[in-house]
Amino acid sequence: QQRDDQLRLMLAQVAHEIRNPLGGLELFASAAGESEDGEERRRLIGRIRTEVSALNSIIDDFLTFARPLGHTHGTQDLRDALRDAADLVMAEVEKHGGELCIELPPTPLPARVEADHAKRATLNLLRNAAQVADHVALRAWVEHGEVVVSVSDDGPGVPDALKERIFDPFVTDKAQGAGLGLAIVRKVAEAHGGRVELTRTGETDVGRGSEFRVYFPSLDEPPTALADE
Repeated sequence: QQRDDQLRLMLAQVAHEIRNPLGGLELFASAAGESEDGEERRRLIGRIRTEVSALNSIIDDFLTFARPLGHTHGTQDLRDALRDAADLVMAEVEKHGGELCIELPPTPLPARVEADHAKRATLNLLRNAAQVADHVALRAWVEHGEVVVSVSDDGPGVPDALKERIFDPFVTDKAQGAGLGLAIVRKVAEAHGGRVELTRTGETDVGRGSEFRVYFPSLDEPPTALADE
């Protein structure tokens, strides 16, 4: 019964989220067909492409959330995956006059997680931050046998009413989006034996805002000094 309820909720959310860009596609396509102004047509076609991109993003989120994640049996250096995620968000941040700060160590970040999965989780955190903040910081380090990936911002922070449910599917305070971004981050982390936390909201390294941290297993065993504590 619980599984059926979750399925009905997901299907209803899919229908709701897809209907919005479909409505825009219909509106812009109709206007483009009636317009005789070449410049106006190009503008409307640009809007159509934007709605198609939004539609693809929604479908991608639902598929990522629904499909099982594979496991890795070795460690991978996450620095390239984190840089790739930052590159995808950099233009969005700079377009609004903001700044994305990246601080990665000169030595490898060996984590027991597929690089593509770590990239997707980091990308979701960065995009969430970029939508609400002017300054975003991506940092990563190794600590106590784990790779820690931190994304902080100077946005409005997480509302008190959402703090306990922020990683649940379909929970969001944004006007757009299916509310699966942070749910996917949690799924990726937990599928690889890690976790995600909202570590701060109100004050971060870049000002008032929020900080999220994802922890991925790094070493088979913690260092001897830690094991003896």
